[in-house]
Amino acid sequence: MKKTLIFVLTLTVVLASQLNLKAAYNYAYWDQIASAESMHLLRNVDNSNIVDTNGLRNPITLGDLRDVFVYENKLYVSDATSNQIHIFNNAFEYESSLPEATDELGQLNSPQGIYVFKDQLYVSDYNNNRIAIFSLITKRLIQEVKNPNDVIFDNLEFKPLRVAVDRTGRMNVIAYNVFEGVMEFDQEGNFNRYFGTNTIRLSVLDALIYRFSTKEQRDKMALKLQSSFTSLDIDSDGYIYTASKAEFWQPVKKLNFKGRDVLETKGYVGVVGDAKTQDTDTRTTQGPSQIIDVTVHSSKERFSILDQNRGRIFTYDKEGNLLYISANKGSLQNELSGPTSIAYFDELIIVTDNISKSIKIFEPVMFASLVNEAVSSYHDMDYDKAKETWQEVLKLNSNYFLAYAGIGRAELREGNYKEAMKNLELGYDYYNYSKAYEQHRNNNLAIYLPYVLVGGFVLFSVGIVRSVKQAVKREGDE
Repeated sequence: MKKTLIFVLTLTVVLASQLNLKAAYNYAYWDQIASAESMHLLRNVDNSNIVDTNGLRNPITLGDLRDVFVYENKLYVSDATSNQIHIFNNAFEYESSLPEATDELGQLNSPQGIYVFKDQLYVSDYNNNRIAIFSLITKRLIQEVKNPNDVIFDNLEFKPLRVAVDRTGRMNVIAYNVFEGVMEFDQEGNFNRYFGTNTIRLSVLDALIYRFSTKEQRDKMALKLQSSFTSLDIDSDGYIYTASKAEFWQPVKKLNFKGRDVLETKGYVGVVGDAKTQDTDTRTTQGPSQIIDVTVHSSKERFSILDQNRGRIFTYDKEGNLLYISANKGSLQNELSGPTSIAYFDELIIVTDNISKSIKIFEPVMFASLVNEAVSSYHDMDYDKAKETWQEVLKLNSNYFLAYAGIGRAELREGNYKEAMKNLELGYDYYNYSKAYEQHRNNNLAIYLPYVLVGGFVLFSVGIVRSVKQAVKREGDE
């Protein structure tokens, strides 16, 4: 029965691999493409329907939206056209904008990345060459970070693109044309260090050229051997998630305090966006995913990345398992035209679009909600609830292999190793299958080994007694 089920599921995945990548899909084992239902319902906030808290229509005009951030049930959006940060409530009604017209020192010029920490709004004020910090209480500029004390800025302007603040108040900044890594500033705005340098791979020709170059030539090539990050986010434990659209083989990293990448990648495919790129259907954008942004859920149990190339959202659990894929690139209202940033708003996913000049709100359907719930239950060590929820997932889509693996992992944690092996095999989770098999084997050894040892001892004793009797008999005969 088990072999028949595996065969049917495998056949379904192989047939589904012929589907157009524009359809709903996911990746299974060996990079196979499996069909899946749509994971989110989409709602738009744009210049045709935006209202304020009093019901007034079109209180502002959305323009070049660059970044989005969620803080205490409010949505903050940076707009490089109006040079303001727009604030919306949890009903997505417009509330206000910063800076106020009377705040002369706080006026922005092409604001990019934003972050809010302890009632302070941090803005990457790109063309003003600074990080502008506003108080959300007084609505005024209270601090600016500029002119980093580092030699590279003797001949280079400081143009911040993204900023994230850790729980100690340290600012982590990605700046244009800075290839040394993420910049770290203390609370007073003093530059501390670079960390998490992002290097790119060399072609065979470039590697040969570099190998036989002089030291001076290698120094000149240094900038070409590095790529900068495009975005970052930080979780409540202080781990910094970075995205790089140039490094397509490893576009996402999870950096610890030492700048070491500790991202887990235990899924069927890597954390790369699309594991397969379509080269036969000209209707689909060619080439690998270009990951331009990453956001971490407040639970720290999952994160999502945004692909600029095909306008898709890929959501993973913290072990690197691809949970589901959402969205698509296009000019229709339910598609992404020019995605620029992504953020979680509780269970909603928010994406800004600077071509359609809109805020896209993705609400999970039942299937995605169940997957999220199962992942949360597992990491909360509620294994019974996790198994029940994964079983509900399988009722909706029996081809969702990760559900079998999820049930198997829960059973592994509970010590049901034999059942765990069955489900982990169905889920193609060979890493955890080997752990379940080892434990199952050890349990069997613990049960049967004493009997084997006793039996062996008895046989050994019988053999000794016989040998002694035969020896005594021979001596008597002599």
